[in-house]
Amino acid sequence: MKRLALLFGILLAIATFVWFFYLVPLGCAMNTTSCRERFELVSSVGLRHFWAPLTVAMIAIFYGMRRT
Repeated sequence: MKRLALLFGILLAIATFVWFFYLVPLGCAMNTTSCRERFELVSSVGLRHFWAPLTVAMIAIFYGMRRT
């Protein structure tokens, strides 16, 4: 179970970076009405799309690494 949590945490951390730094701006760039939004880490968008899943990933990684 701990190996599964560790694997889940690592994959979620990688997916979080890909999602926030590649797919979210790409979706905005594909908007035909010319999206002018900036995606910063310290904003409501950053909180929802970066910090929340990264926190869950770190909790899963720490749980998977714990030796008990």
